[in-house]
Amino acid sequence: MTVATLPDVLRAVESAWVARPERDVSWPAPHPDRDPLDEEYSRVTDPERYLVIGARVAVWVEVLVDLGLAERTTRPDGVLRLVPAVDGALPLDVDVRSMDGLPGTAVDLSVGDPAAVVGSQPNCGCDACDDGSETLLEAVDEMFVGILGGGFVLIDSKHSWILATADGWSATGNTGDVAAAVAAARRGERRRGRRTLVGAAWWVR
Repeated sequence: MTVATLPDVLRAVESAWVARPERDVSWPAPHPDRDPLDEEYSRVTDPERYLVIGARVAVWVEVLVDLGLAERTTRPDGVLRLVPAVDGALPLDVDVRSMDGLPGTAVDLSVGDPAAVVGSQPNCGCDACDDGSETLLEAVDEMFVGILGGGFVLIDSKHSWILATADGWSATGNTGDVAAAVAAARRGERRRGRRTLVGAAWWVR
């Protein structure tokens, strides 16, 4: 098995990115010094520029496979699945999909069976939520790093949802003490009525 660190992975991602034609697609944040206009919330001026999402995701998939960190396979429904080489790491489903009818402009990352979506980009493609290409690509990278970098926990029940990475957590519903629940999951404790998934890092931390 290849031994790679996070810096190795990020360098490989940047190296592969410069060879892609999409590297030349960039745009600034459209409203850095003002609040979005009302009409911008229902408008997507140029959906094609979001093709950088599918391209960046393709680079991540390429790097993870080329570095020997994962094997590439396909779910019965055609969605790409990456199976990690590290014991205790969770397989990752990568669903590059359409936004506004244009394929390759959005992505969902999922874990578990049945699959639970644990990361999506863009959060919203409207002009009001657009923060520019640099921020968008950083968000894609951070999504992969957060899910694959170790410390990942998903606790899912009928009444609550907790998602944690090494950098923090988010939660909805009747969660109780989130920090305590995450810590317990990382210790291997499980509670009836909750689906709990814990993922080891895909690379050397």
